Amino acid sequence: MKTLHIASVAIINPNKELLLVRKKNSEFYQLTGGKMQNGEQDIEAIIREAKEEIGLKIEPHQLTFLGSHQTKAVNEHNTVVHGSVYWLHVPFFEPIIANEIQEFVWMNKNNYQQYSWAHLAKELVQPKWLAL
Repeated sequence: MKTLHIASVAIINPNKELLLVRKKNSEFYQLTGGKMQNGEQDIEAIIREAKEEIGLKIEPHQLTFLGSHQTKAVNEHNTVVHGSVYWLHVPFFEPIIANEIQEFVWMNKNNYQQYSWAHLAKELVQPKWLAL
């Protein structure tokens, strides 16, 4: 089984809504982030991916480590992901979807069960976000 190392960010707005994105050709909603490239550290990958995927500029000091988690990948067969996840609290903003992203949703406590969450987001982030 293949292992992917990824870095992701759980973006929270002032209404405590959580931003999830859905990639093209996927039914699962996931955190902004992705695979680390060329020896990148977690935070470097998050900064790059956030700008590429949703047009958000992040400064390293804005990120707070949430935790690491290993689980089954939802979009790649016979693969597990080891993800390092960070919190980011932001003012209201409208993501600009780009690259492989098809759409985004601001999850709230009324709508989050209507969506298929990627395992990393559901297992690690969802319980902590619901407790906010």
